[in-house]
Amino acid sequence: MLQDNFMSFQRFRYAKWAIALLALCIALYVLDNPPIKPGGGTILGYGLGTLGALLIVFLLLLGVRKRAYASRMGTLRGWLSAHVYLGLALAVVATLHCGFEFGWNIHTFAYALTMAVIISGIWGVALYLYHPSLMGDLLDGRTLDQIAQDLRDLDDRCRMLAQGRPPQLLALVEESAACQIFNKRRQRLTGRNRQCATQRVLHRLREVGDQSDANSNEIYTLQFRRLQQLKRIRSFVRLRTLTEIWLLFHVPMSIALLVALIAHIVSVFFYW
Repeated sequence: MLQDNFMSFQRFRYAKWAIALLALCIALYVLDNPPIKPGGGTILGYGLGTLGALLIVFLLLLGVRKRAYASRMGTLRGWLSAHVYLGLALAVVATLHCGFEFGWNIHTFAYALTMAVIISGIWGVALYLYHPSLMGDLLDGRTLDQIAQDLRDLDDRCRMLAQGRPPQLLALVEESAACQIFNKRRQRLTGRNRQCATQRVLHRLREVGDQSDANSNEIYTLQFRRLQQLKRIRSFVRLRTLTEIWLLFHVPMSIALLVALIAHIVSVFFYW
């Protein structure tokens, strides 16, 4: 629910802050009449640049706050809410700072990195808003270890039911029990395994199973349950993998942005 997540923290406090900040920046930009072309070299440009740099530093401090478990400087949810809304505001502040002037230089590179970090941040917001609830639903409030134990229990039950039945029935049960979650690493991105042994065994059970035999029918039912559990695990792993991939992009790009920002500031003062 919207009222339960960080986006609506304290009745959208930081959304209001971001809107007020943007309104002020846009008004100043529209009313400004510098003797030279609007951009980073004007008084307003320097002011917006300073504001943008401070915003970037503040946004990077979220990583520090997340690890400061005993900190009393606001709640983590509040920091995350401010991180999102002020990060979105940064896109406008940075654009106004450069005066819509771009070129092949460190300044545009820093701007491009800023936009890339913000875009990846939007992706991260989507992940944090929707994936945790989906991941919780997929596991039904249990851990992966608990679900893995359920699968082992299903396999043991199927082995017992296959005793005294045709040998190929037990062989199919063992084949299904040896089924891997994924056969290839790239399958973690799709959440699907086209080489799923349990899926293959289900088709074979229709051929070799005796439909008039209660044990064979129960084995089929248990294998179907096993397949559903595997699908839930694969979907869970897919969502977790997407989150891990996002972190691989967002964090290094944020560090690169800090380096580019320092280079941008140094070059400005060097050529001033």
